[in-house]
Amino acid sequence: MTLEPRTYRRIVAIALALLCAIVVTGAAVRLSGSGLGCDDWPNCSSERVIEFGNPNQTIEQVNRLFTGLVSLSVAAAVLGSIRRRPYRRDLVVLSWGLVAGVIGQIVLGGITVLVGLHPAAVAGHFLLSMILVADAVVLLWRSGQPDGPRRPQVAPAELWLSRVAVVLMVGLMFTGPAVTGTGPHAGDAESPRFGWFLPDVARIHSINMWIFLAVVVVLLVRLAHSGAPRPVLHRAQALLVVIVAQGAIGYTQYEMGIPPWLVALHIAGATAVLGVTVWFHLGLSAPVTAPDGIDGDGLDPVRTDDKDGTVDRAGSSSSA
Repeated sequence: MTLEPRTYRRIVAIALALLCAIVVTGAAVRLSGSGLGCDDWPNCSSERVIEFGNPNQTIEQVNRLFTGLVSLSVAAAVLGSIRRRPYRRDLVVLSWGLVAGVIGQIVLGGITVLVGLHPAAVAGHFLLSMILVADAVVLLWRSGQPDGPRRPQVAPAELWLSRVAVVLMVGLMFTGPAVTGTGPHAGDAESPRFGWFLPDVARIHSINMWIFLAVVVVLLVRLAHSGAPRPVLHRAQALLVVIVAQGAIGYTQYEMGIPPWLVALHIAGATAVLGVTVWFHLGLSAPVTAPDGIDGDGLDPVRTDDKDGTVDRAGSSSSA
């Protein structure tokens, strides 16, 4: 049995949704103090594989069982990439990256329990989750794009600003867990914490976010003034909205004494920031030659005029 590109893209979209969801369910485990609800791994206890004796065990077990759904969706993405026609090697490689990441998450999850939820292990667990989400976003994007060479849709300065934004976003994925590992939500009352001063760590994370926001604002203004394609502008605007919303949640949770429900919302927001940033950056390039309607995300196909080397976007020419 073979799969059409559209069907395969739906499979990848489901895998991405589940990978994002498990980030939030994993946060619920820690925020509810259920990180050590099961004192063993992969069994819940030395006597039973699955146990629902108390709320903490139930929350921890549900998260572990949800990992099974994620594993099935990732396996479907791999099998689908092999059966997809036309065959695309890049999609196969990216889908196998999801498998490697999920296996790494399972192993790292066990290590995290065995080391008593040390904040470094918890942070590593989160960072690997973000790598998985990024991989799935790239896979989803590529699965909706034709194969072949690509060309930037924006000027080199805008492309470099976007790369800086990606680097700053990655920085947020490190400074955020540093705040978490210093704050009160350890996942268990006996779990260790980083011995840092929380206001200082939060301030570093906040500065990281402000610089990130400033770069995105400058980038959006430059894109608007340079006449960038409309889909690119729309994605830039969506990124700005997500960043502002995430910053508002972050400041609110800090002022309210870091309530667990707001922390969970902030973690969901961090996942959204990462996904939208990667999606935006990927959208700054388009196929050099592609039939109308094949791109899958509303991108204006970029065509090269062999006579003078100019780039044509939806019928308008500009310098390459």
